[in-house]
Amino acid sequence: MPDAAFVAVHALAQDADAAPASPPPRARRPMAARLRDAGVDEAMAAWPLGLVAAGLLALAQAALGAPGILAPMLVGAAMAAGIADALVARHWRRLGTRMRRQRRASRHICTGLTATAALLLGILPWLQPSAQAQAPGVALAVLVLAPLLALSVAPLGPAVALQAAVPLSFALAFAQRGALAPIGLLAACIACTVLTPAVALQAHRRWRRLALALLQRDDAQRAQDLALAAAQQADREKSRFLAIASHDLRQPVHAIGLFAATLDKRLEGSAEQPLVRNLNRAIAGLDRSFNVMLDISRLDAGAVEPRIQNFRLRDLFRRLHMHYAGQAEQKGLGLRFSPGGKSVNSDPQLLERVLGNLLQNAIRYTQAGGIVVVARTTASHLHVEVWDTGIGIAPADLPKIFDEFYQVAGGQRVRSQGLGMGLAIVKRLVRLLGHELQVASRPGRGTMFRLRIARGGLDGIERMTAAADTVPMGPLQPRTVLVLDDEETIREGLGMLLQEWGYDVIAAGSIAEALQGLRQLESPPDLILSDLHLGEGPDGIAAIGAIRRECGCDVTAMLITGDTTAAEMRRATESGHAVLFKPVQPRKLYDALLALG
Repeated sequence: MPDAAFVAVHALAQDADAAPASPPPRARRPMAARLRDAGVDEAMAAWPLGLVAAGLLALAQAALGAPGILAPMLVGAAMAAGIADALVARHWRRLGTRMRRQRRASRHICTGLTATAALLLGILPWLQPSAQAQAPGVALAVLVLAPLLALSVAPLGPAVALQAAVPLSFALAFAQRGALAPIGLLAACIACTVLTPAVALQAHRRWRRLALALLQRDDAQRAQDLALAAAQQADREKSRFLAIASHDLRQPVHAIGLFAATLDKRLEGSAEQPLVRNLNRAIAGLDRSFNVMLDISRLDAGAVEPRIQNFRLRDLFRRLHMHYAGQAEQKGLGLRFSPGGKSVNSDPQLLERVLGNLLQNAIRYTQAGGIVVVARTTASHLHVEVWDTGIGIAPADLPKIFDEFYQVAGGQRVRSQGLGMGLAIVKRLVRLLGHELQVASRPGRGTMFRLRIARGGLDGIERMTAAADTVPMGPLQPRTVLVLDDEETIREGLGMLLQEWGYDVIAAGSIAEALQGLRQLESPPDLILSDLHLGEGPDGIAAIGAIRRECGCDVTAMLITGDTTAAEMRRATESGHAVLFKPVQPRKLYDALLALG
C-alpha cells in the first residue's frame, strides 16, 4: 500500500501516573513572603562562608595585639554571631511550614545576627591600641573579606547595607590614628565602602529575579499537576457513575430478556412469535452494547487473564468465516481467509475477539469490494493482516481511532455504527496478549490492520471448537436450582426460564428465605444461582458460603451480577465461582449451565 499513512500501537503496559499531592501551605503564601523565606534559606545556606570571613577579620584585628583578654573576647563574639546564625538556620529548617510566627521570628533573628556580626567587626579597630605596622595588612584583609561577607548575605536585602560599615569603620579608625600613611589605601577602603553595597544589591536583584522565576515555574508545574489530578479524579468519578448507572440499567434489561425467552418458548409456532423474535432482537442489541462496556471494564480492571497456547490458525479462521460470512454477503462483499497452514502462540479466544472486531469494523466501513484475512511469516513472528477496500482513514484520524467512542465518520457519533468501542477493545486486548498492532490506510482505497504475533510450533497444539449458535436449547437434565436475587422480577423471570428448561426452582430474596427453602428439601440443591449484591444483607459470596455450610457440602454455584466496577468484578472473579454479567442472554446462560454439568 504505497504512500499509506502508517502508525504502530505497541503493546506495552503503562503505569498510571500517581496523583500529585495537594500544594504545601508554604506554596499558598503571598509571593513576597515566599521570596523573603527563600532569601533567608539562601543566606543560611551560605553561612559557612560568612562565618569564615568574619572569623578571619576578627583574627586579623586581634593580631594587632589587643591587651589582655580583649582580643579573645572580640574574636569569640564574632565567631559566636556566626555560630548562632548557623543554629538559627538549623532551627529554621526544622520549623513546620504552618508555624508562621516562629518562622518570622527566626527570620528577624537571622537578620539581627548578621547586623550584629557587622557591628562587632566595625567596632574592633576602635578598641585596639595603635599598631601602625599591622594597619596596611589588616586594611587589605578588610578589602578582600568584607565584600565576600556582604555577598554571602545578599539575598537578605536590607542587611547588605550594614556590611558597608565594616571597611569604612576600619578606614576611619586607622586614619584617625595616622596608621594609614598611604593615601591610596584609605581611598581603597572608602571605595570598598561604596562598591560593596552596590555589588551586593546587584547580586540581590539578580538572585531575586532567579528565585522569582523558579517559584513561578514551581507554581506552574504544581498547577499543572493539580489540573491533572483533578482530571483523573473526574475520570474516576465518571467511571464510577457509569458503573453504577450500568448496574441499574442491567437489572431490568436482564429481567426483560428472561421473560422474553420464556415467552418465545411458549409462543413457539403461533402467529405472535415473530413479535417476540423482534423483541429478542432489540434485547440482543442492548446486550451487545452492555457487553462492549463490560469488556472495557473487565480489561481495565485486570479481570481478564490470557491463556497462551499453540494452536492452528485454520480452526480460528474457520470460526470467523462462519460468523461473518453472512454479514459480508448481505452487503455484497467478498470475504476470504488464507491461514496457510500456520500456527501461533496466543490466547485463541482473545485473538478471535481481536480479529472479530477488526472484521466487523472492516465490513461496517466497506461498501464495495471485499475483505481479506491473510497470515504471513517472518523469521520469528507471524503477521495476521486484515485488508479491506473500504473508505480508508485520513492520516489525521489514525492516532484517534483507538480512542473510546471515536468513529471514523468525522469523529461524530453515528448510532447505527455502534458505540465506537471496537478498536478501543482491540487495543487493550493486544496489549494484554503482548502482541503488536499496526495500521496503514489510504482514504478512498482501504485499510490494513496487522497483528505481529510470536510464531507457535506444531507440538501440543490444541484443537479449538466453537459452540454453534444454532444448537437448539432443549430441556436439560432435571435438577434442583436455588435462585437467590433480591429483585423479584429477576427471580420470577429466571425461575420461569429455568422451569421451561426442565429445572426445579427454589427462589429466594435473602439468605434467610434461602435457608428456609432448603429445609423443605429432602436433599441439597444441585446448583446455586446468586446475585452478587443482595440488598442490605450479606452479599452473594457470603450467601453461597452459608448455604454450603447448611447443606454440609460444596454445592456448585454461579454468580450473576450487574456490578461492573473494577473492585467488584475482581472480587467476583477471585471468589472461585463461575461468574456471568447481566444482562445474560438465554443462550449464554444455557451454555454455562451445560458447562457446569
